Amino acid sequence: PPHRECGTGQERSICATTPLMQRPAPLHVSLVAIPDAVVSTLSGIFDVLGSFRMLGSLEPSLPADPPFVIEIVGEKRGSVTLASGIPVHARRAASEVEQTDIIIVPSVLLEPGGWVTGRYPEIVDWARRKHADGALLCSACSGIFLLAETGLFDGQDTTVHWGYAREFERAFPLVPLSPERVLVVSGAREELITSGASMTWHDLVLYLIARHVGA
Repeated sequence: PPHRECGTGQERSICATTPLMQRPAPLHVSLVAIPDAVVSTLSGIFDVLGSFRMLGSLEPSLPADPPFVIEIVGEKRGSVTLASGIPVHARRAASEVEQTDIIIVPSVLLEPGGWVTGRYPEIVDWARRKHADGALLCSACSGIFLLAETGLFDGQDTTVHWGYAREFERAFPLVPLSPERVLVVSGAREELITSGASMTWHDLVLYLIARHVGA
């Protein structure tokens, strides 16, 4: 659908012009759960993008059908114990998801030795393939460490938690980094979306809602 830019300030938001009730089928969101992820970001993203289902009965102006379908995916299906020590259920392995519109990697907790690449090759390959099919690649905070392994962020502006900026630059020197920015939208299709420090996942999900549903 057509879009128009709205808002002011350094960061842009996109406000869709298509009326809410004329929306096509819901967008499929793949929320990636890996053992490095923290539960607060993952669960927060899940709840806010799923809020249309929860609030629809209270606000008649919201779409009759939720605009997003959110699915937690992992390296394999089943229970995933996150870095917070809390298990979540991955409904499917990422490699089993043939079609998705939005991929989101939540915040991850780095060990003292830093990010170790190559631990999740199937997820990285899957994200690269789905990007080629048209999916948005989104990271909250330090989730960009995983997505940067795709190579798709090389030469593209990004942001990350300021505390991990130096480690990210060492691990991915080809990725331009602006840790002082809250939200960065890059790519030829504006399909590479990164948010900064921990709680900026709010800005990420509100951007996605404004872009695809409306302000």
